[in-house]
Amino acid sequence: MNLSQKLHSILELDIYSKNMGFNQTCLVLAKDILLDERVRMHCQVNLCGNYHNNLMCPPFLPSLSEIRLLIKRYNFALLLQLQPSITSKNKEETLEIFSKTAIQLNEMLISLERKAFASGFPLALALGAGECKLCEDCIVKHGKTQCPKPGSSRPSMEGMGIDVLQTCKSAGLAMHFKEGELTLAGLLLID
Repeated sequence: MNLSQKLHSILELDIYSKNMGFNQTCLVLAKDILLDERVRMHCQVNLCGNYHNNLMCPPFLPSLSEIRLLIKRYNFALLLQLQPSITSKNKEETLEIFSKTAIQLNEMLISLERKAFASGFPLALALGAGECKLCEDCIVKHGKTQCPKPGSSRPSMEGMGIDVLQTCKSAGLAMHFKEGELTLAGLLLID
């Protein structure tokens, strides 16, 4: 596929993602995805409680140097956002909306990844938001290391060390943490 065909196919993926229901989409160069050791450190100090408790979270993910090499192999990425409406100020309800939206985001990203594969990008890779939520209890907590859902589980952007806030900001996409607002971001790496 030449560059013109590749760009045409990527723009078709962008239109497809908007039709899927993503609130915001933005084509970026993969080299503009910002990795930051401090993001990975948030994982290590276990602010979310998933470090070593989820196969799609550190320390089960590649090192930042390996991730840098991985991202270098890609040329483009689609940065995607879902922004569910929040009507309650109740923290538990907001967390429930976040969890449901993260699962929805993951499903949409997997569908988009498969569409990219069918469009001539066999190495497309989707990254979601937050820890994997496909299983009620990750099998790693029981000493197993083989994910039972490898076709649909993906690591998060944060788990891969990506500074989601800065990457979105650089792309011109708003990403705030304000009461009454919720934005989840995902990424589709395209070669």
